[in-house]
Amino acid sequence: MSTVATASDPTRHFFQPVIVCLTVASVALTLFVIWISLHDLSLMRAGREKFIGLDNYLRFLGDPRAMAALWRTVLFTTLATVIEIALGLAVVLFLDRDFAMKRLVRTLLLVPIIMTPVVVGLTWRFLFDPATGMANYLLSLVGIAQVDWLGSPRIALFAVLIADIWQWTPFVILLVMAALESAPTDPLNAARVDGAREWQVTWYVLLPMLRRALAIVALIRAIDSIKAFDLFYIMTRGGPALSTETLNYYGYIVAFTNFDISYSLAVAIILTIFTNVALLTMYSVLFPKTGDR
Repeated sequence: MSTVATASDPTRHFFQPVIVCLTVASVALTLFVIWISLHDLSLMRAGREKFIGLDNYLRFLGDPRAMAALWRTVLFTTLATVIEIALGLAVVLFLDRDFAMKRLVRTLLLVPIIMTPVVVGLTWRFLFDPATGMANYLLSLVGIAQVDWLGSPRIALFAVLIADIWQWTPFVILLVMAALESAPTDPLNAARVDGAREWQVTWYVLLPMLRRALAIVALIRAIDSIKAFDLFYIMTRGGPALSTETLNYYGYIVAFTNFDISYSLAVAIILTIFTNVALLTMYSVLFPKTGDR
């Protein structure tokens, strides 16, 4: 039946060629990148490339700068995803009630999403300026000494993290709010009628209903956090002392500063493999297989 329905669907003449073209292009480009990564190709030695096999990948494993960048990528991705999901869920639960100017508050919360990463990065760079920034001014009002937000190796990564959280928590709010508004209200009302307290309704009824939506949002944000580049480039350029250099940014430095194209592509492939493995593991945890009932 499904085969007959598919054969009679006129839209297949549109989407099937598109899928085939995208698949062929993706496979071809991936194979080309892998082939280049198996060579010693540098723009500083044009015309003298040679096949070196897996040397670039072995070089990565022995590269302390790359390992440190990988660790920062994991740390940034984990913190950004967890904090944005938790904060976004808290805001959604707060907005799920009637209060004055509710629509205006919802609208203002979504403003950061429409801002480009360059604007966000420059804005927070000015806010974190140690001499004239608003962040240190607010700290001075409560008697806290000035903080060198983007100049301290111990703080700079968390300063970029704050900017990322500010920009993308509204995205979490938007998707979770949509899932909440489409969720059935009967189980919530039934729990309240049975005498459950509001926190019990939220923890035992509402959160399980939002579990799949939260898991999907977490996957999306994890992917975006791993690929984060704009904020790091605008705010810190990987500094100070490489303290904000993620693996994505390190690959950029290798390619466009050191002009080592083959090694940068090897870094990109390793990042892709790492990302896929991490996301598949995350998916298996968030969406465990259940037996037939």
